[in-house]
Amino acid sequence: MFKKLFSKLINSIFDIQEKYLSKKYSLKSANSNMAKSHITSGASLTINSELEKNKQMVKSEVYELAKKNVDNFINIFEYSKEKGVNYYIFNNADKLLNFIGEDIGLIFPKKGLRALYINLLTSKKISFKSPILFIFDKKQLNPYKILYNFYKWYAYNSNLPGFDEKTLSEFKNIYEYETSLDKLTYEQIINLKHAIQRDKEASEFVLGFMKEFEGSKNAFNVMKNKDEGANI
Repeated sequence: MFKKLFSKLINSIFDIQEKYLSKKYSLKSANSNMAKSHITSGASLTINSELEKNKQMVKSEVYELAKKNVDNFINIFEYSKEKGVNYYIFNNADKLLNFIGEDIGLIFPKKGLRALYINLLTSKKISFKSPILFIFDKKQLNPYKILYNFYKWYAYNSNLPGFDEKTLSEFKNIYEYETSLDKLTYEQIINLKHAIQRDKEASEFVLGFMKEFEGSKNAFNVMKNKDEGANI
């Protein structure tokens, strides 16, 4: 899925780059001053070194937090809670969120009736503005979902680009094939590229961490079994 979206994005960028190269077009993501991406005369995307530095920082810090909570990953949300971001776990959360077109996991700030609905589900408050928070379904809670959503929140909280409201909406619509890339502006495509990268980074981190964790766990069990066998 990611490869397909990236391929479409690159083709779209090259299709319109001539128009913008002539104007030496440069832009910043609406979400972060760390995301200075621009088209060079060699038609290549360059990303600010500060962005790369912060991406590595996010990966390293989430790794340490995940490692500390490896026995019970749900405890990792105590960190986000300290930052003012609450998490909620209840039955049928997936169905309740699907009613307003949302998925379980990280829920970004909302306005209007959708915000009111989320507030009533969680904090029981009557407000047309809802904060960023986590919502999970009791029956669908697993380490992969926990780490994936926490990683995305940590990237968002670290001001990595790709999380502004409009871009997130476009990302979801394209993912669900409701919007064509042909209808997007150049700036929207670049911001969408950041959103896809953040999603990809979260997925790759989770797969890598869980592979390492399962490997360590299996190695420990093998050693334990050998020791127990030697004592017989």
